[in-house]
Amino acid sequence: MDLISVEDINQRIEVLEASHAVATRLLALVERDDVGAREVATVLSADPVLVQRIMRMANSAYYGTGGRVRELHAAIAILGFDAVKSLALTSFVEGTGTITPQDWEHSITSAVGAAEVARMIGADQQQAFSLALLHDIGEAVIASLDSTFHELLTNRRAVPLTADGELTMLAVERKRYGLHHAAIGADMLESWNFHPDLVQAVAQHHTPKGSLSRTHAALVDGDRIAHLITCGLSIDQIRETPMVLLPHYVDDARLAGVMANVQARSAAMIADLF
Repeated sequence: MDLISVEDINQRIEVLEASHAVATRLLALVERDDVGAREVATVLSADPVLVQRIMRMANSAYYGTGGRVRELHAAIAILGFDAVKSLALTSFVEGTGTITPQDWEHSITSAVGAAEVARMIGADQQQAFSLALLHDIGEAVIASLDSTFHELLTNRRAVPLTADGELTMLAVERKRYGLHHAAIGADMLESWNFHPDLVQAVAQHHTPKGSLSRTHAALVDGDRIAHLITCGLSIDQIRETPMVLLPHYVDDARLAGVMANVQARSAAMIADLF
């Protein structure tokens, strides 16, 4: 296939930015200081698919609501505006047919992992969860332009992420697409007026030169935990993998327990959502 240029990527982001009226209205609305959950619910009610996803997430075992949330504004209050914003952006990109069940699984597992690490290091759990839902959205943009990209993703997720593998991944994407998926995702979040700190965290979730913030630290570790879970290896096999990328803020003695907890909680949420 022909190489994808940076211009192709930017044009696709512009198309996606303008293509969903509900998401556009929502993103403008949540920037206001005086907005409430009921007003957001009124805007979201025009998108039945998104409403269903928000209600299912708020009623998932992860939030411990016992399935008792029956009104959209209450679900929005439980999830928070950041999570609703992330779901809106992800859901309408999903409409392009480029977000697979495996992509959702990785994003949700990363989000649960990021929230767990955020709890451990004193970061904002809700913000870490919401950001991790979006951290790989650049992959969906690439996939919308290159139908072969999901095969590459499947192969990538079948093995533990290593330092060499991460560098190779980013280099291959830059060579083929002009930008790697983290940079593309950051560009997309910037175009949707996400806070600059969150944009930077997504841009550097594979290239951390020290933690930019606690949220960035939680995002990097959540992504790494998700990769460790997805590869399907035992904890001993993971530890024996040369240059494997382990989470920074989960000590070795707790890693197996944290992975098991994240896997169980994310699997429950995935089952509730889908």
